[in-house]
Formats: sequence, structure tokens, C-alpha cells
Amino acid sequence: MEGTTIGRVGGAKRFPSERELESCFLEQMRQAPGLVLVWASAQNIDRLVTMFKACKRSGRQLVIDMYTAEILRATGNRKLPQADWEGIKVFLPQSQKRQIIKAKLFTLAERYKAARIYPEQLAEQASRSVMLFRPSMCRDLEKAACLKDARMIYSLWHGYLERKEQRPLREWLNSHQIPLTECHTSGHASISDLQALARALNPKMLVPIHSFETRRFKEFFDRVEQKEDGQWWEVG
Repeated sequence: MEGTTIGRVGGAKRFPSERELESCFLEQMRQAPGLVLVWASAQNIDRLVTMFKACKRSGRQLVIDMYTAEILRATGNRKLPQADWEGIKVFLPQSQKRQIIKAKLFTLAERYKAARIYPEQLAEQASRSVMLFRPSMCRDLEKAACLKDARMIYSLWHGYLERKEQRPLREWLNSHQIPLTECHTSGHASISDLQALARALNPKMLVPIHSFETRRFKEFFDRVEQKEDGQWWEVG
């Protein structure tokens, strides 16, 4: 059993739902006079849906990069936001443009031609746009001159933001006077949910994995057996 949240939160802690998170996004979008940047994982489909719902309620369009557009298309689920939907635009950062040219994926770029938003359009549409962001896009946004009165929503684990490799990003935000607000909920189960699962399964043995606090599993679960990385063991 994984235990990512052990040691991070109390046993009775409940994480916000995506619906509650939508309200957090919506509040920030309504308050922002300029472009809203959202630093979230392009592979977090639930979060992309939450962003799109908040965008619709706020009257803003959602700008995703081409990589994200391909992830959504690859799901094959037309109920998920897609690049050809009204209210969605596709931006091609220079880093992805270089990859497309190198791999000669020109048909991929052509697929999103009708939905494209170009750098010269970003400043004009900033006040009614929300953009899925990653640090590699900083130079693109500077060149587009679309950062006046912008703000950022951070929707990842807080610990990533505190790492030293993110210092340039924090300095970039300060230099452009972009305030940062966190709107996030964990994708990992809470301790109480993990306990409910363990009770339902009633295993003969519970082995801790994927946690910085594997030694603490016995505080929350029964029949815990610690196994070290690289250790071979048999399931009888």
C-alpha cells in the first residue's frame, strides 16, 4: 500500500474535492485583471477539467499547449475538453515547436491550426484568458508582452515549489510582479481513505511502498510487514 500522505497531513485530514477546487480557481479568475497562469500537470486530466469548468463560469478562454492538446485527444474521450471546443485555444511554445521540427511532426501541428492562438494575440486576449503554464514558457510569455497584471495559480504539490531548482521561477514571478496563489488537492489518498481500503481488503500482510514514512505505517494499519527496496520475498 502506498502512503504518500503519511507524515504530510494528520490522520483525520480531508482533501478538497475537485468541485471545491473549481471554486478556488473561479475566485482567482474573477479577481485577476490580466492573464491567469495555471501551473498544473498536463497529465492531470481531472485538473484540466476543473480548469475548463472554472473558465466557462468566469467567461474566460482556456489556452493549452500542443502537448496538452495531444494528451486530451489521445484519451479518445470526447466528453473531455478538446482543442476544437469553443472556449479552448492552443498555444505552441518555442520548446515544443523545436521538437516538432526536429521530429518532423508537421501533421500534428496542422491538426490544431484552427484552434491556434499566436504570441502576437496573447497580450490582446490576456484579460479573458487562462493559460496552462510550465516554467519553460517564461521566455515565450515575456516576448509576447502579455504579463501586465497577470497572476499565477499553483496547482501542484507545495514541496516542488520549495525546491532550489524552482528559485529562478520564483524570481521570475517577483520580477514581473505576478502574485501566486495555491489551489491544489492531492491525487493521493488520505490516511482515512487508506485505512478504509485496508479494512475492506483485510489483508494477511500489508507492505508499505511509495512513502517517506514507511516506518510509521504501524501507527495506522494492522499486520504491517516492512520490506526493504531490492528485497525478494514470497507471497504465500
